[in-house]
Amino acid sequence: MELHERPARLVSEDKDLPEPPRCGVTELAPADVFDPVVEVYKRDIDRTLLRANLKLTPAERARKFEDFMGFLGEIRRAGRKMSGEGR
Repeated sequence: MELHERPARLVSEDKDLPEPPRCGVTELAPADVFDPVVEVYKRDIDRTLLRANLKLTPAERARKFEDFMGFLGEIRRAGRKMSGEGR
C-alpha cells in the first residue's frame, strides 16, 4: 500500500459510518483564532523550510531523512576518530 492510499474497510456493510476522528480531535479551531502562546512559538520557526518540505513527496522526504542520517553517521565516525576511539 502506498502512503497516500487509504486502507480498505474490513467490513463492506460499514460504508455509511462516519470516519473516526484522528487523535481524538473531532473539529479544529477556526483559522482566525488568535492564541498568544502559538504566536510566540511561531516567531521562532522558519516556515519557508516547512513549506519547502511539504512540497516534497513522502518518498522524497524519506530520502532526505536517510541522507541526513547518513551524514550524522559520518559526523559520529569522524568524532570517534578524532577522540581516538576509532583506533
